[in-house]
Amino acid sequence: MVVVFLSSALSIGPGYAFGMFIKPLQNEFAWSTTEISFALSFAAAGTIFSPFLGSFMDKYGARKLMIIALASMSISFLLRPYITEIWHWYLLSFLQYYALPGSTGLPAGRLVGMWYPRVRGRVMGLVTMGNNFGGLSIPLLIGFALAANKWRIAYYELGFISLFLIILTMLFVREPYVESENNVINKSKLNKIGNNNFNLGDLFKTKTFYLLALSFMFGNFTYSALIPQIPDYLIIKELPRNHLPFLVSLLATFGMFGKASFGYLSEIFTSKTMMVVSLLGQVVFIFFIIYTDNYIFMWIIFPLFGFFMGAYGAIIHLVIQDMYGLKNFGKISGILLFGSVISFFVGPILSGISVDKTGDYAISFIIVAVMFVIGAILLVTISNEKKIL
Repeated sequence: MVVVFLSSALSIGPGYAFGMFIKPLQNEFAWSTTEISFALSFAAAGTIFSPFLGSFMDKYGARKLMIIALASMSISFLLRPYITEIWHWYLLSFLQYYALPGSTGLPAGRLVGMWYPRVRGRVMGLVTMGNNFGGLSIPLLIGFALAANKWRIAYYELGFISLFLIILTMLFVREPYVESENNVINKSKLNKIGNNNFNLGDLFKTKTFYLLALSFMFGNFTYSALIPQIPDYLIIKELPRNHLPFLVSLLATFGMFGKASFGYLSEIFTSKTMMVVSLLGQVVFIFFIIYTDNYIFMWIIFPLFGFFMGAYGAIIHLVIQDMYGLKNFGKISGILLFGSVISFFVGPILSGISVDKTGDYAISFIIVAVMFVIGAILLVTISNEKKIL
């Protein structure tokens, strides 16, 4: 689980630091915020490919999928220092993002459910803390290089870390039922969670599928129109640049607490209930973020926003497991999250237009808050019954 934790950290951490790349890239290439931020839209590629990645994982296991995903990420990072044109930036962004689910949510959901079925909420919270640990560590790791306008050095650092994680994945990632095909106890772990006895063809015939898919689509705007823009938002608010890595890292630290807390609470309440709380909690603090100019108050608001934001990344996998089980977890996750291609494509464009036209992210943040409210309402309409098919 430690390797999955670190893989998630490397995969998600650069998203927290994305806004820190904007000014150095603008200084060197004179690209606009919208042009640079459009690269985040290629996160939609991960959503498009997620059904195929999920099917690959269901067939060949999480380890092989993680190796492919981390290799793609490493190539993307190591080639970034050599870009000269905007299309180079976009091509390497695609290479980084298309396999993103294969280094984060898909292996985490499968491995946690198989190894720790009885305490999966707590363990899922701990493993997916890696997402926010990346937000804590990556900005600190590369933030000082970026502050000195040495963005190429920052990408070299990320690339070599990716290579190191490939080695760790080869050595340590295992699945219990794959290692012991005839072990009935291990294989039975696939059937202890949710409803495994249904035809995948029936998935599209249920109202619950569409409600979940829409809710996930709205909720995933946090990854495309909020987190990557926060560093640039703070720069616009004239936060001292040398304080920026610390505030972003504090946001990520509280995101880790959110994952652990909500993962545990999902074992007491339902995962669906905790997802609703996560979305509405983010809404509250988004409005505080928009309307607060007090420098001291920012150090209170951003950690609290991070607490609710971080929880979402852990709960989403538990909701899918509660509804559909583990047997086809990869494929179903990919199908359910396919609609999020819209959020990953539209989110960066929405944010870039907002700041280029108004000089601020307020409009895009408000739109995202409204979508979170809609996503929470959709979840509330879904029955608590696990076996929905």
